[in-house]
Amino acid sequence: MSSARVLRSSAVGLLLVVLGIAGLTARAVREGERQMRESDLAFNRNDLPGALVHARAAAVMYAPGAPHVGRGYERMVAIAVGAEAAGQKRVAEAAWRSVRGAALETRHAWVPHRAELARADENLARLAQAPEGVESADPKLALARAKSALARDDSPSTPFMVVLVVGFVLALGGLGLVGFMGVTAEGKLALGRAKLGLALSLLGAALWTFAVYRA
Repeated sequence: MSSARVLRSSAVGLLLVVLGIAGLTARAVREGERQMRESDLAFNRNDLPGALVHARAAAVMYAPGAPHVGRGYERMVAIAVGAEAAGQKRVAEAAWRSVRGAALETRHAWVPHRAELARADENLARLAQAPEGVESADPKLALARAKSALARDDSPSTPFMVVLVVGFVLALGGLGLVGFMGVTAEGKLALGRAKLGLALSLLGAALWTFAVYRA
């Protein structure tokens, strides 16, 4: 295969990747705005649980710089603060759990909304100090226990998520090498030229399987 053909194929592949990312971003923005409209409607009719559900859905449709994400967090925080001020502790807790859940669901190698996550943890721990109908003999101990419970995070760890992505890329790249280099013009597999691609595919599949199992 000529170098020119390889460059053309690489350019087409890169273009497809960029178009795919653009399409996913556009879909996230469109769906996030729709969810915020639904949240607005629910909030205006005093349906706080419904407003929370849609605001969290908007926040989860993450796209860097998208306005609906920030508005989703603002809506959840506003419901939490307002509900606590009105003595609606359960609604306030549900709102802070929504903030926490949205922040964790959009976590990758970093946490885009780390400040919101920390604020939700602090408020949930504070609200848990004195459950309804239960007096806490030691508020500091109750706070420490609540924070300890919130510190548990069952979402996949970042290193294994990285291994998962690397494994997928290796497997996909290996299959691409097999297709480009290991297949003759007659459509037959040339094992000698396909060895590298096959090895990368197997390595990628092994890493992907390991990451899924451990994550």
